[in-house]
Amino acid sequence: MTETLLDDADGAWQLRGFVGDEWQWHIGPHKPFTTAGWLPAHVPGSVLDDLHRAGEVPDPYVGRNSLLNEWVPNRSWAYRRTLTLPPLEPHESAVLCFDGVDHEATVLVDDTVVVRHEGMFRPFEADVTHLVRGGGEHLLAVVVHPAPANEPQVGRTDRVRVHKARMGYGWDFCPPMVHQGIWRGVRLVVSGPARLRGVTASACLGPGAEGLREGTVRVEADLTLAEGRRAADNTRLAVRVRDGERVVAEEERDLAGMTADTGARIELSVPRPRLWWPNGAGEQHLYEVEVTFASGSHTTARRFQVGFRRVELVLNDGASEDALPYTLTVNGRRLYANGWNWVPVDAQYGVPRPAKLAHLLDLARAAHVNLLRVWGGGLLETEEFYSLCDRLGLMVWQEFSMSSSGMGSTPASDQEFVDLMVREAHAVVPPRRHHPSLVLWCGGNELQDEKGNPLDESAPVLRALRDALGRLDPERAWLPSSPSGVEFLNRADNIARNPDGLHDVHGPWEHQGLAEHNGLYDAGTCLLHSEFGVEGMANRRTLEHLVPDEADRWPAGRENPVYAHLGAWWNNAPLVQDSFGARIEDVDTMRRASQHLQYEGLRYALEANRRRAFRSSGTLPWQFNEPFPNAWCTAAVDHRGDPKPAYHGVRRAYRPLHVCAAFPGPAWAGHKTVTAEVWAWAAGPLPVGTAVARIVDAYGTEAAHRSWQLTPTAAGEPGRPLHLGTLAAPLEAVGTDIFFLDLTLYDGAGTALARNRYPCSRTADLAPLLDLPPARIEAVAEHDEESTGRGRIRLRHVDGPAAPGLILEDARPYDRPGWAVFGDNVIDLLPGEETAVDVVWREAPPDDRVVRISGWNTGEHHVR
Repeated sequence: MTETLLDDADGAWQLRGFVGDEWQWHIGPHKPFTTAGWLPAHVPGSVLDDLHRAGEVPDPYVGRNSLLNEWVPNRSWAYRRTLTLPPLEPHESAVLCFDGVDHEATVLVDDTVVVRHEGMFRPFEADVTHLVRGGGEHLLAVVVHPAPANEPQVGRTDRVRVHKARMGYGWDFCPPMVHQGIWRGVRLVVSGPARLRGVTASACLGPGAEGLREGTVRVEADLTLAEGRRAADNTRLAVRVRDGERVVAEEERDLAGMTADTGARIELSVPRPRLWWPNGAGEQHLYEVEVTFASGSHTTARRFQVGFRRVELVLNDGASEDALPYTLTVNGRRLYANGWNWVPVDAQYGVPRPAKLAHLLDLARAAHVNLLRVWGGGLLETEEFYSLCDRLGLMVWQEFSMSSSGMGSTPASDQEFVDLMVREAHAVVPPRRHHPSLVLWCGGNELQDEKGNPLDESAPVLRALRDALGRLDPERAWLPSSPSGVEFLNRADNIARNPDGLHDVHGPWEHQGLAEHNGLYDAGTCLLHSEFGVEGMANRRTLEHLVPDEADRWPAGRENPVYAHLGAWWNNAPLVQDSFGARIEDVDTMRRASQHLQYEGLRYALEANRRRAFRSSGTLPWQFNEPFPNAWCTAAVDHRGDPKPAYHGVRRAYRPLHVCAAFPGPAWAGHKTVTAEVWAWAAGPLPVGTAVARIVDAYGTEAAHRSWQLTPTAAGEPGRPLHLGTLAAPLEAVGTDIFFLDLTLYDGAGTALARNRYPCSRTADLAPLLDLPPARIEAVAEHDEESTGRGRIRLRHVDGPAAPGLILEDARPYDRPGWAVFGDNVIDLLPGEETAVDVVWREAPPDDRVVRISGWNTGEHHVR
């Protein structure tokens, strides 16, 4: 079998838009390519991206330009290119294979319609043998029809009739930008009379503890014959399982004489397999499964990476009898879910962005994440996404593309829609079964009944999906929706009224205020917190690119029409002002202050949930990344791929060895005593050593000091939190308005293993951060002689009070490729302290690498 990838490598694809059925006048071999109006096109790609590249529309990612592009999905867009191939042999057939067109398409070869298709997630094909048997040059055209009607974020879920990413129809973090195009690959396959149409693979372990030493690989092959043909005498199917270069299992099956389409199933035993573990728990060991199909002179091979692991959901500690199981147990070991919510890399998701995808997922790995929830308003994620998650140990919670709506969040219940979603499951589930990272299927995001309660399988479509998945992928876990109840929202009144009813909950998505935020999360009782967040402004260079006119950047509230377009839902400028004494007068201070609240708010919420393990089984903040550049957003990594300070707050809270404090809030006016409860935990046994907690002022003077001895058995089960004790000091004993709760874990030799530091104020707000006297720091870059992409930056406090909130940023222009990846960030330096921060320049040319360091009271430093 010969496969020709019909991508844009040869520049052969062209694109043109049409109103109504006008495209029929312009498609065909007798309509020459010199006809005006055809533009260069990329496959895979997206229509809007091609239009921007051609200068037909403004950059949708700047200012309010996206408003000027909303006409695009109302038209049909025709792709065309020539196919040139030699004559087919009498026994050969030619098939066009499409991995994905978004959303509805008509495919023509020359003047002949060869297939009509609907559904962005379903691959499809067309036998074109009769049209190209003589070889030569032929015209391939793919007409992508106007985008289907769908619901934006505020609408009614029961009006949704398609299985398509809804985010692009308008969401709180993405303006209307409906995707169209050939968004996945296209191939021309020439084969003998028998063809391997599809193949899937999976790996599983046996039951019980002994089953961890018994691996099985299952391969299912879908074989098809050209009409009126029979398989050649030497037709065979072979499966080999390799561990590196070593073949650990193999089987070959003779299929000569096959006279009808058939399916072949092969099972291979792999004794004592090496196990696949999530990030932070062990090795991500992968095996290669090679499936080879030979028929006559044609041979084709498919390769899959598989991993052996057993993932189960078990009941949480102390959960009520009606609760679903939410605790991840992997290969018999209970793990806390250090999660994050994932949305598409870009609103124009058809455009390949392999470097950015790899960068984002590696950021998640570096933040000690072990679970990503693929949100139900976005994509059934791609093969590239899953393959990277396999290698990085990122477990995946995959939702179908169904989501809530502001006016009604119950999906349609008629049989036509239910049947559509079952067909979708049959198309999307089997090709993903081989991925060890995929651990959980979910019906959708925030699906609710008419009373606003989380929806279960009483909904016909969720019941049908559960049953279909039970047949298609029985070894993976299932949840009907996220959240799955009983209560929907993590809210103080719900906690007080029904503390045992907060099983899997969502919200809130906003900072609750200096006096309320910590209290809400300390009062939490939920078993799983699968979505919540804190909002903050964009990073400096993203904001400057997004709003190029400096005059448009202030004021930074919703009264500014630019900001109203770029993330109005998450613009909390009034709260930021209130938290800083209504003294913020410029955009730079607003950005720093809002990002400070997002950093502190997310860090504290994660720590509060984690202190309740294993009644709490996991925490998944909203959201990791953003598909559109917003001025304000809940994302922790901005659209360009630069982490905001909030990323480092989550990364700090997810460390495998951690020390933290529970306290009422950062502003202490009205309290006579500063009091904090100190906690620690470790992914494995706690080290032998000491935990030290201090209250220190801005000049390093201690107002309180306590220490506790640590032993490996102190916390019991690995991952279980340990309450160390109470740290307290009279507020009047603190010498400056800004002070710090300072926590450190030391090993037996006195080496610091983990630190955590919370800046606090003696007053009613955080305005004293604006009044700190200047501090002087030194910043020096050191470069690794053996690797030009690696180095470190040494920071040293030289003079003055503490330098809190030091932020390191990639200071290159926005459009420079690549990223600076910092091993730590948001650093509080007390007088006389120094630290070193590792930096990796990823995909970044070496000629202009520069880092900016800035803080509340340090000015700016640039190092190269």
